[in-house]
Amino acid sequence: MLYDPQKKTAMVTVRGRPVRLAWSEWPGTGQSQSWIFLHGMGSSRWAYADLLQQAPVAGHYYALDLPGFGDSSLPPFRQTLNDFQEALGRFIAHLGEPKPILVGHSFGGMVAGVFAAAHPRRVKGVILVSSAGYFPPLNALSPTRWRWINQIGLWVTSMDFFGNRMLRALGLDPHQVSPISRRRMRYGWRRAREMARMGQFYDAPDFVARLVAADIPIAAIHGDRDILFPLSDVKRLVQGAFPIFVAQGAGHLPYDYDLMTFVRLLKQAGDVVSIQKP
Repeated sequence: MLYDPQKKTAMVTVRGRPVRLAWSEWPGTGQSQSWIFLHGMGSSRWAYADLLQQAPVAGHYYALDLPGFGDSSLPPFRQTLNDFQEALGRFIAHLGEPKPILVGHSFGGMVAGVFAAAHPRRVKGVILVSSAGYFPPLNALSPTRWRWINQIGLWVTSMDFFGNRMLRALGLDPHQVSPISRRRMRYGWRRAREMARMGQFYDAPDFVARLVAADIPIAAIHGDRDILFPLSDVKRLVQGAFPIFVAQGAGHLPYDYDLMTFVRLLKQAGDVVSIQKP
């Protein structure tokens, strides 16, 4: 267990069943704007720890563990994308924050996007970081039909030998990853209980079209060496519908590849989504 003085928990309901959500709250640089950061598949709120310590943008930050990941509880049913969307809505209601900006990495970007498309009046904008949702991930690990085998696989692949190979595939030099960052990554990977039982990756039909139709500010940050969601394919699909800020040299984890460059890109994306719609 990693020590987290910012950790908070609350009970919400998903499909009428109780689910405990865990999140970290960071005061940031003021109360003017709330930001909710959503992690990717096989990760947790710890993915954003180094970033949020930098107070990268003006506002108040919340980094949430999605249900079945990190320290949030695993619901007694296999979740759908709608369940994650419902949990996010319950979380926003619990916070009582008016119109947060959603920042989602990978699967978290998919959750943020489908929520914003369905509830555009409840968010101020969305920033998609190496997001899923555009199309199914390429070069991704495929789970087996058996949950227990997948759970064992999560532990085995988090060990250094396999973990180093995964880090390289995701665009990081394992020797440049600090011990505390490696501990955080390993914790998120091993606590990805929903991933062990989910079966196929989730699908978000017409992801871009639905987001654009919602008429909310959108921006994206994407590494030009992302092997799961290649930038060239994402650009062809987006077709200029919203700006994509490119993290040069980064793979699927741009905030871990070059933190200060990511802070700069997040500020630029934040300027886009902070614009008031007429």
